[in-house]
Amino acid sequence: MLMSPPGRRRQAGSVNVTRNVVPRDLADGPACRVLALLFWSGTALITFGPVLLTTAISIAWMQPITVLTPLTKVAGLQVGLIAAVVTPLYFAPGICRLARSARFALLGPVAGTIALAVLLCLKPEL
Repeated sequence: MLMSPPGRRRQAGSVNVTRNVVPRDLADGPACRVLALLFWSGTALITFGPVLLTTAISIAWMQPITVLTPLTKVAGLQVGLIAAVVTPLYFAPGICRLARSARFALLGPVAGTIALAVLLCLKPEL
């Protein structure tokens, strides 16, 4: 017969609940997917919106697209900084335990803040 450690009573028919019950993952619900889509769409709009808008206006007015060089440098810097900050956070132990859609919903505002800060701080000369 197994002896229980001192100070603990052995329960009759005890079952290790953590091994037998699969936890329900609430963070993989539709709300997290919608939030992730909203945040990352805003980030993409902040990052690539000025480049696409300037290109469309230049083509519509038949002007040379010489203005795009500073805007593409800013967009490249935004993408690089977002990747440099969000990638280590995505694989951080505390965030890595979350569901995938919850991770994207959590890191979307971080990416949007970085993109907006770079855009406002650099102010490309047009």
